[in-house]
Amino acid sequence: MSDPAWLSLDGDEEIHWQGQPRQRVVLQGVALGLIAALVVGALGWLVVGAAALSTAVSLAVVVPIALAAFAVPTAAAWLWRRTTRYVLTETALYHRTGVLSVTVTELSLRKIQNTSYAQGVLGNVFGHGTVTVDTAGSEGAELRLVAMNDPAAIQRRIAERAKRVRGDDADAADVPGTLEQWRAVLAEIRGVRAALDRE
Repeated sequence: MSDPAWLSLDGDEEIHWQGQPRQRVVLQGVALGLIAALVVGALGWLVVGAAALSTAVSLAVVVPIALAAFAVPTAAAWLWRRTTRYVLTETALYHRTGVLSVTVTELSLRKIQNTSYAQGVLGNVFGHGTVTVDTAGSEGAELRLVAMNDPAAIQRRIAERAKRVRGDDADAADVPGTLEQWRAVLAEIRGVRAALDRE
């Protein structure tokens, strides 16, 4: 994966995942824009009609206003998707957003305590949702990855990476000795403790 221009990584730091909100977010903006254009257009037509203006003048007033009502939510959704990025590296999760004023948030994977994801009814049907990342010492969600495709896989990837960085991923197979050997050690320690308690 290529390094995004807005992100400066240490020489040995590697990107494990990068993503952005799903493309259909823009379609939601288009739908909201269509509704806004219809409502504003209808209200404008009523107001202009009450003023008893000619059809050409009425259209010249109403159409630009309706187009603006369509363009604002559509452009906002497109810009939000285009400028929102997430990057998971070996040590941190980064979030970049903004057009004129850019904000980059870095969450150390060592501080991540909990990750979860949520999918509404439509999210379950279409496979999208929100991933929430909580860090030590924060109240509420530290970072929310909104409108992500396959949020379960993203949540799992972040959680596994955070466990690896914190050292929580040691398997029982990594512990030396067998269960019987450790029971024998425990019995020996209990015997030593009992002997010390008698003295």
